[in-house]
Amino acid sequence: MNRNLVFNKTFLRNYLVFALVVSLVLFVLIHFRYDIPVLFAATDAAISVFLLCAMLLSLYFVVKFARTNSLTSLTSIRNSVFAGLLIIAAWLFLSRWILDNLFYNYHLYSDFLSISQALRFVAGLFLAGSVYLSFFLAIYQESVKEAIQRESELRELIQKTELQALKNQLNPHFIYNSLNSISSLTVYSPEKAREMLGLLSDFLRIALRQDAMQMGSLADEIKNTTLYLQIEKVRFEEKLRWEFDVEKEHLNVKVPVMILQPLFENAVKHGVQQCPEPIPVKLTTQMKNNMLEIRIENAFDTGFQRFRGEGVGLENVRNRLRLIYGRSDLLQADVHNDVFIAMLKIPVN
Repeated sequence: MNRNLVFNKTFLRNYLVFALVVSLVLFVLIHFRYDIPVLFAATDAAISVFLLCAMLLSLYFVVKFARTNSLTSLTSIRNSVFAGLLIIAAWLFLSRWILDNLFYNYHLYSDFLSISQALRFVAGLFLAGSVYLSFFLAIYQESVKEAIQRESELRELIQKTELQALKNQLNPHFIYNSLNSISSLTVYSPEKAREMLGLLSDFLRIALRQDAMQMGSLADEIKNTTLYLQIEKVRFEEKLRWEFDVEKEHLNVKVPVMILQPLFENAVKHGVQQCPEPIPVKLTTQMKNNMLEIRIENAFDTGFQRFRGEGVGLENVRNRLRLIYGRSDLLQADVHNDVFIAMLKIPVN
């Protein structure tokens, strides 16, 4: 709906139909009830109704002003009644002056015009009330739609802000861990430190330009995750191994960008880093009930405190999924036979 209702083509068309119907009713009443000739009755009905309807359009601005300036109900009603009475008084005077000048020779019609003023006043009040109510309902409906739209935009803004905050929380966390590793490598293996620094630069170039709401293919996400694993591979060498068992048709499924890296980071931190033996990290996928299930599993040393998936990385992933999909059950973490399993579910439309 247009902001200015009186310039809305659909409204004007309906308003014209309304005026035609009212003028037809008035014509029938004047001609058959008061025995006024067809020409006089038709002219009276057309001039009276269309003049009044044109003048009543100004009530829109009265209603709009009351809504825009948040007037009290009493003040709004008082202003509306005053405006309506003023419009009807002006209409009665102007319509009678026009009709008197058109048919000044026909005394029977002049007498009818005089005695029908009270009836015209009552009819004018009824029409004014109907038009005012229509404007009020239309503007109220418009304001409700605007409020819903503003609420939706605000909700979206809050969602984007929270998602961006989660992203900004994750990046420093990962950077800190990586730089700490590079710092250690510079002491006993400068070549590896330079290699890791180059890989880290490539990874961050990709990660930092991604929008928190952005979706990408699983294939791209696996490529970015592989880059992260190559960074960690420099540090852990043969201790870190990974395997991706992904169905070909799953590679095009859209997933939130940078959603896998925190899960692999947890696997590296709590599995590979704490175990003396090589630890494989395996990713598998399957489609189930319109959900792409991504399963990431790794062994861990039971001599260390079992981690329960409540760290920054997994909590970050859980919150992102909640914000994007509106569900809190899309990430499940569990331990089975000394193997930590993170199950990620992505709704597929």
